[in-house]
Amino acid sequence: MRRLIRLLLPNLVLNPIRRYRNKNRLRKEYEEDYIQFSTYSFVFGKEKTKRHYAAELIFFYHKIEKGLAMPEPKVGFGKKNVEYLVKILKSYIKKYGWDQVSATSLSALEEYYVFNKENGNKLKRLNKEIVKLKKTMPNHVELGIGGTKTVFKADIEQTLVDFKSFVNSRYSIRDFAPGHVSDKVIKEAIEIAQKTPSVCNRHSWKVYSYSKEQDKLEILKFQNGNKGFGHLADKILIVTMDLRDFRGSIERNQAYIDGGMYSMSLIYALHSLGIGTCPLNLSIVNKTERKLKEVTGIPDSEVFMMMIAVGHIPEKLKVAWSPRREIDEVLTMY
Repeated sequence: MRRLIRLLLPNLVLNPIRRYRNKNRLRKEYEEDYIQFSTYSFVFGKEKTKRHYAAELIFFYHKIEKGLAMPEPKVGFGKKNVEYLVKILKSYIKKYGWDQVSATSLSALEEYYVFNKENGNKLKRLNKEIVKLKKTMPNHVELGIGGTKTVFKADIEQTLVDFKSFVNSRYSIRDFAPGHVSDKVIKEAIEIAQKTPSVCNRHSWKVYSYSKEQDKLEILKFQNGNKGFGHLADKILIVTMDLRDFRGSIERNQAYIDGGMYSMSLIYALHSLGIGTCPLNLSIVNKTERKLKEVTGIPDSEVFMMMIAVGHIPEKLKVAWSPRREIDEVLTMY
């Protein structure tokens, strides 16, 4: 019937109908995105989890870290943020106990206190709060992992590599060699990628690794760009971002910014370890996303970034040439 309608009606009539239908679909997708973000993000979500409160601690202790890392920190800067951090840290510890996030928060507060004391601002009340909190810390929790640290240009220069050659040697691999990519290598790549910058250092990404043939084939059904080679990958990774870490309407798109940066870091990390990858886009509608979450068990509070096909690189293979745009098409200088 649809084919007959297309044959009988000219494009002059059909095109406005198509535009309306596509706009209506787009509106519905955005409505579902709005519901998901408002349900799970920190500011709008009604139900608060430990993840929500941990993200809030990170948000505020990183304000202190950034202030202390300035060329000339102002004595007494961020007083209200510091007071609020103390308040939510006490509440967090009471509810969830000590962990890396709470210990880092206290470390940042202590460095803030020391900086102010050394510059004539004693902050006696803050010191009392820090002393009280320290007394509640169990022995296995370490202090000193937050705040700032000193690095030297010479140390950075010793690690510089020919990044241009490295980048140009990476290709999207669609012809994987047989062989198992160990979980140890995957973990090492993820450890490398953890250095990816993120908004207020919240590092909201998650990675799911699938090795079983049945699992891989099932999840690849939800991605339409892997036909002919997806089955050759030893592992399929799914990268997601947790919406519980994001705050307010201004961060409605931040998950995709941080998630894209992390995904690229992970691909480069695997490449640095001699492992081939092919990023597989997950630009899917919400209905498909829900089905994929049902299959994988990934929580609804997370949004998909991409799949990554992972495997060994064969001795010889063909890759897409894919010439890049000229720099003049990309760069505008003022």
